[in-house]
Amino acid sequence: MRKASLRLIGILFILAIYAINGYAELNIKNSSKLFGTVKSAQGEALTGVNIIISGNNFFKGTVSDIDGKYEITTIPSGEYILKATFIGFKPIEIPITIDGNQDYKTNLNLNTDNFKLEDIQVNGKSILTKISEAPFEVAAVSTAKIQNSTTDVKAILNKVSGVRIQEEGGLGSNSTFSLNGFSGDQVKFFLDGIPIDNYGSSFSLGDIPVNMIERIEVYKGVVPVWLGTDALGGAVNIITNKKSKLLDFSYSYGSFNTHRASVNGTFTNEETGFMLKANAFYNYSDNNYKVNAPITNSNGNIVNYQDVERFHDRYKSGTVKIEAGVTNKSYADKLLFGIMGSANDKQVQTGVTMRTVYGGIVTNSQSFTPSIKYSKKDLFTEGLDISFSAAYNSSESQVIDTLKGITYNWLGERFVSTTSNGQVSEDGENYRTFTTLNDDDISSQLNLGYQINKTSSVSLNYAYNYFHRKAFDKEHPDEISNLFPNALNKHILGFAYQLNLNKKWNTTVFGKMYHLNTKASRVEDFALETQRTIEYRTNTNNWGYGIASAYFILPELQVKASYEHTYRLPKPEELFGDGLFIQANSDLGPEQSDNYNIGANYKYTFNSNHHIKIGGSYIYRNANDLIHTVAVFANPQTHFDNLSKTKAWGIEGNAEYNWKEIFHLSTNITYQKITDQAKRVYNESYTGTGWQRNFHYGFRVPNMPYLFGNINAGFSFNNVLLSASKLDFNYHLNYVDEYFLTWAEMGSNNEDYVIPQQTSHDIELSYSLKNGKYNISAECRNLLDAKLYDKFYLQKPGRAFYIKLRYNL
Repeated sequence: MRKASLRLIGILFILAIYAINGYAELNIKNSSKLFGTVKSAQGEALTGVNIIISGNNFFKGTVSDIDGKYEITTIPSGEYILKATFIGFKPIEIPITIDGNQDYKTNLNLNTDNFKLEDIQVNGKSILTKISEAPFEVAAVSTAKIQNSTTDVKAILNKVSGVRIQEEGGLGSNSTFSLNGFSGDQVKFFLDGIPIDNYGSSFSLGDIPVNMIERIEVYKGVVPVWLGTDALGGAVNIITNKKSKLLDFSYSYGSFNTHRASVNGTFTNEETGFMLKANAFYNYSDNNYKVNAPITNSNGNIVNYQDVERFHDRYKSGTVKIEAGVTNKSYADKLLFGIMGSANDKQVQTGVTMRTVYGGIVTNSQSFTPSIKYSKKDLFTEGLDISFSAAYNSSESQVIDTLKGITYNWLGERFVSTTSNGQVSEDGENYRTFTTLNDDDISSQLNLGYQINKTSSVSLNYAYNYFHRKAFDKEHPDEISNLFPNALNKHILGFAYQLNLNKKWNTTVFGKMYHLNTKASRVEDFALETQRTIEYRTNTNNWGYGIASAYFILPELQVKASYEHTYRLPKPEELFGDGLFIQANSDLGPEQSDNYNIGANYKYTFNSNHHIKIGGSYIYRNANDLIHTVAVFANPQTHFDNLSKTKAWGIEGNAEYNWKEIFHLSTNITYQKITDQAKRVYNESYTGTGWQRNFHYGFRVPNMPYLFGNINAGFSFNNVLLSASKLDFNYHLNYVDEYFLTWAEMGSNNEDYVIPQQTSHDIELSYSLKNGKYNISAECRNLLDAKLYDKFYLQKPGRAFYIKLRYNL
């Protein structure tokens, strides 16, 4: 099954390249191309600007994209007029001479043209500005300036204030996303509005290349209804490239034998509306970086600590995603049918901590996902908009631990483990298993919006998710728990009313309904003579609600406030485990939280060249039944449990300065505190059941950074050595203060239970030719080779070097 899946993905990869190459050859034959960037006088890229070239009985137009870029192709020789128009800006007309088979770059700058229409002031704004000025606390990050870097989604998000991604190792390692104190699935992830969970475990954040992405939206705390999610602490929506015509190839190579390749393309026939989109990427790494690890002897006793090379951590993955359909039709603004195939193959080096090391455990996963997307504005009547998406994911994953009686230490030495009677042990390295998990996942989302009048609108969202797992263990074919169903049904219904009385103030009020139905197994009367496994069902209904409001005190100063009473339903991995290190817990209940956000943003431009942005926010979370990871330092396994009552509060701030397009400097810092607030907890076990004193009361939840920040700086120079070239230099600093690995009172006197303060430095140099058509970049991560740690004191890679080649048409 796995080999067949990999072959099919390889075939799809080749088809994607052929399809995109066909588009490339078509473009090469074009006579002339006119392209450039449209910006405001303040240097902000403008999206949606109408650009038309006309003359000599020739007329053609386009609109600028998210980065302000435009492109008009197949222009014959002659004299033309280039015209740009945009609401809120003065139109401009420029004479253009086209001569022969050449590319012409013309950048456009529009000046603001404020005017009043029924006492409402209209100003043109970019999409990023519109998103950031929404009443929700949201950060929008464009990838326009980092397309040449070797970064991925995780690295981009780690530079957003309030965000911390804890990784278990190098490329392909498991990670935990934290946003303002909430982590894991308390923060939901979407790809173009579709939950990423639906794509299977072989499609992860660390695999997605930056060249596939247009922007990332990070919603903190309160989440808009249209995302249709049960997030507790926020959501992340990754927006892929929306250009109607695109061709982008990239390949990077770096330390630890790391290879990353991607191809992204879009072709749109402007006459027929036919659209073809293809994305394909491949990742590989040996992950053989050095770590300081405990060396054990054949008895499992630690004899010393040494710097050793990871020897069983190879990772490879591949994904192909193809969509085809039509755009700009009377019955649909966009109708796309898609298919995605992905697979990964991973060696497992450690458990939850570095105390245990493995040399034979492997996991793999393959998934195929057909999908449909539909959207239409002004459906049946003006002001009624609809969007619908649905996807079905069929995935198969395996957990293989079949080395009987063998253990390893960090030197890669093999030891034979025996039983008390001298026989070779039948146990695996962790737990002897060859488990195959077959998962079926259906997800759909419907959004309806209606503009009642100029100031009022309503929206309705319905999201549905179905999950079913079938498990079989070749090593334990009679495993009782595998004979019981693992299934989940989730329904989320949301309604919102938005009021925009004027351009200064807008408010949204909303309500949500959450329904969860699960089927699983659980052990009753553990360790007693009556111990048994039974089928266990849950059926819960919850209601959430909230409000978000934003107001411009000054044209440059906006304040925001939002509140939400929300729920987060357990996900399959938390309920059913992963077949390896995460144990099942069918008793998990929904999390609930009251989220408060207060923030302000200020931006100012002076002398037309200096641009300043300053922002900050205060967050407060009062959560019950918070789902968190339970781990024992010397135990490779973990499970999820509910904390009956927790409280989180924090502050974050960010500042940004830009001088022309030459220099930029930005920084952000986050302080957060999340503590256990339950004075008493209910303990249910065979040794004693009842309410007991909570010894963790008032202490910080462990394994969660509380003070961290970033600094980013860079220079850009045009026409260096050659015309139409660009040289970029960027520097990034990341800081994390020390924090506790376990509950503070248990580890405060033992440095082994404290993750130390960390500072890392990254630098990057890139050079582009022919206005970004050919690109080369070099990057050094962790320049000073600092020892960096994350989840449960797991060590991350040291100094690493990467080089990337990119072709962009």
